[in-house]
Amino acid sequence: MPRAADWQDYENEQWSSEFLDLDPIEEFRQVMRVQRSLHDEDDILHWYHFIMVVVTPGRAPQPVVRWEGIELSRHSRLSENLYRFHGHNLSFPRDMETGEFTHEVRNPVTGEMVSPPVMALTEDPGYFRAPEGIIPLDKPEQPFRPVYKKLRREGDMIKVDNIRVPPATWPVTFIEMGHEGTARSLYHDQSRLWLPTDVSGGYVFPYPAWMEMGERPGHMFATWSGYKLRSVEQLPPEFLERANKERPDLLRVNPQLFDRSVSLPAGYQAS
Repeated sequence: MPRAADWQDYENEQWSSEFLDLDPIEEFRQVMRVQRSLHDEDDILHWYHFIMVVVTPGRAPQPVVRWEGIELSRHSRLSENLYRFHGHNLSFPRDMETGEFTHEVRNPVTGEMVSPPVMALTEDPGYFRAPEGIIPLDKPEQPFRPVYKKLRREGDMIKVDNIRVPPATWPVTFIEMGHEGTARSLYHDQSRLWLPTDVSGGYVFPYPAWMEMGERPGHMFATWSGYKLRSVEQLPPEFLERANKERPDLLRVNPQLFDRSVSLPAGYQAS
């Protein structure tokens, strides 16, 4: 059979998968290393494409628009295994069919043309992050909130499954889940404090205002995929050129975000 050639190099290969059994401190450090880095201070850049879908009761979910964007954040180590970080997102809408940058798309529920804006998410208050979990800094006096992060080996990749803890003041209809993976050979080289990764995931969120959905029930969801890059100079030229023209301020993290004084969580002392 012609199709047999597709498998002749792989038919005797046994796929493998296992969860990594690490103590809580080591698991925290290795997750930081995959998702961010173990440098005391570092800027972490993720670049991705994602597609937004509208979900309205009684109708099949419909894709609306794709985006190209970045998440750029900085962390600073405050104490042993305690980090503070702040960041933001910048995304430009692209046409579902042509892939070109666009300023209008059709809302498939209403049939009307709507105008997705450049999406600059700069309201994130920042976080404390430690083995105990995360404290969003819009409520820094609260205790750590547990997070779901699971390290696993999948073939030749080491992956982290992650469920995001949103800021305390974000909408109730929100969940974000993602996966980030790096080559096993790189992961096991512990001299590498920063690792290249690929990322993917999805999230559920309320209708954005630009969808003009009025009081209709429902919500949106989106899926994304991309990579962790080392600097903005690695971004695709078309995206970087537009970002430099329209929002050059979002190609770096504002260090003044770290100037706001917040008390350290109980049990931690500044290094």
